[in-house]
Amino acid sequence: MRRILVVDDEKNMCELLRMFLIGEGYQVETANSAAEATRKIKEATTPDLIISDLRLPDTEGLGILDRLKSLNCQVPIVVITAYGTIETAVEAMKQGAVDFITKPFNKAVIRKIIKRIFYIDNLEGQCRIFGETQQGLELVYKSRAMQEIMEMVHKVAAVKSPVLITGESGTGKGLLARTIHELDSDRGSGSYSPFVSINCPSIPDTLLESELFGYQKGAFTGADAEFKGKVRLADGGTLFMDEIADIPLSTQPKLLRLLEDKSFEPLGSTTRTIMVNTRIICATNRELHKLVDTGLFREDLFYRINTITIRIPPLRERREDILPLAEHFCRRISQEVGKKNKRLSKEVMVAFEKYDWPGNAREVRNVIERAIVLSDKDTIMLADVSGVLHRLTEEKTVNSIEQIHQLEKEMIRRKLEDCRWNISEAARELGITRGVLRDRVVKYRL
Repeated sequence: MRRILVVDDEKNMCELLRMFLIGEGYQVETANSAAEATRKIKEATTPDLIISDLRLPDTEGLGILDRLKSLNCQVPIVVITAYGTIETAVEAMKQGAVDFITKPFNKAVIRKIIKRIFYIDNLEGQCRIFGETQQGLELVYKSRAMQEIMEMVHKVAAVKSPVLITGESGTGKGLLARTIHELDSDRGSGSYSPFVSINCPSIPDTLLESELFGYQKGAFTGADAEFKGKVRLADGGTLFMDEIADIPLSTQPKLLRLLEDKSFEPLGSTTRTIMVNTRIICATNRELHKLVDTGLFREDLFYRINTITIRIPPLRERREDILPLAEHFCRRISQEVGKKNKRLSKEVMVAFEKYDWPGNAREVRNVIERAIVLSDKDTIMLADVSGVLHRLTEEKTVNSIEQIHQLEKEMIRRKLEDCRWNISEAARELGITRGVLRDRVVKYRL
């Protein structure tokens, strides 16, 4: 269900709009000042649309638009204006508002404006999904750590130097490699630039060399035709070597030569040298310098591939990215499986931010996908992610029974307040029985 936030200092006007919009099938919240609207946007899930009076007691002029910009809020806003101040509404549209409505309200006009805005939003969402299937997923982040990484990525994309991306499994190393490639391609002439990836441990050691560098016809039994190999297929673009730590020692000298002079010989050839213009991006979740110390990875190759090193921190080190990622996956997966856009309850958001996510973004996606597929509600509740909360009790961030109880107590208290202490409604929202909820209320002396 689409969420609309109505902002107006006239409480009667807010209530009239709220009742009308609820009748149209929307979930509606109201605020009587810019400060209250700002607080609700920060504390709750971001609305799909904001309808706001231009003249609010705690702002001047187009102050509400400035506040939304300061929050980096990309929600479309429709401004309310009195008859005779149309010029101000037009100025608001120049500053980012998508439309305006005048007082007194015309229900048919409001209905038409809202439907048009959501229709365009749906089309844009479909285009984003199509673009992602064609060009890879978009990076979703909010943290300063990731902003600094992206600043570095823009600089790296401008040169062809080798790049080593490090980080735990599921942090998005492949996605970052794809981003570097796309940024590099954007600077080019617009011609096709290939992005070829290879997962080193997924290919047997005896076959990895031929998979990378190709082979000539007759190079070995069964080689009935020439095979170009990944390096040549990536000529003019990017070769992404995932889990480079697993490349066998026997193949490492050939990779080193490729990095140093952009040349190699296919398997079965001793005279045919092939030159390529291929950018090499490597990734690993292991500490390569330790493999160098044990003799499992060549030192000269190590220094060559990490000309530029980018470390992606795990989600537990950039918790600001957890909820944006979760909400992104909610939107994307809901559209993929053909369901309404599901949202996260406040209790789930608290739990997600507490959890360390050892599987990082990949685990976030898996948890969200499971909840969306199995839940019939519009909102993802605690019961839908109970597996995550069970593991949460084993995490270092919540390392005592007292902390676990405190977390549960706070979640229940908030939900009861949201439901005005209606036990049946709160139990339904929490995904538990009324009896269990009553027991918790007594236990925590709520």
